[in-house]
Amino acid sequence: MIAESELISNIKSGDVAAFSQLIKLHQKMVFAVIYRMVDSLEDTEELAQDVFVKAFKSIKLFEGKSKFSTWIYKIAYFTAINHLRKKKMLQVPIHEAWIADVDESTLHTLNADDQKYYIKSAMKYLKPIERELITLYYLEELSNKEVAEITGMSLSNIKVSILRIRKKMLGILNALLKDEAINLIKN
Repeated sequence: MIAESELISNIKSGDVAAFSQLIKLHQKMVFAVIYRMVDSLEDTEELAQDVFVKAFKSIKLFEGKSKFSTWIYKIAYFTAINHLRKKKMLQVPIHEAWIADVDESTLHTLNADDQKYYIKSAMKYLKPIERELITLYYLEELSNKEVAEITGMSLSNIKVSILRIRKKMLGILNALLKDEAINLIKN
């Protein structure tokens, strides 16, 4: 297997076939980034293609100062953001009461499958940008610096945003779990 840096060098030298290998390395990640934000398989497929076309056209601008995955992540992120702005995607409203009484211990009482289910459910209540920040930081395990580089936000803004979104998520999780408990009692 050819190293990623060598593939990039070959592409910059005109080897178009090398780009298909680079796509194979990053297509799942690009697809996941976009899908988490737009939540539409059809739109995701189209936008992922756009990302790779943009990457191919501008690969000569890639200087290698960051990882290639960070560079293409950034292209995917802004492609999804632009798509959402054009579509003016509506969000599920968040009730302020949901985030007022946060209890972090509640989630720890659930088994791993239930935790995943409730976290996935709670993420639907976040704005696409909030979902992506949480995903980049917690699921992709990128550093604050890498998240800042991808999103174009300042490092301090990333830190504050992650804390706020985390608190919001915990509130939503609490509300979802309380609603579930109330439904169980009623039935």
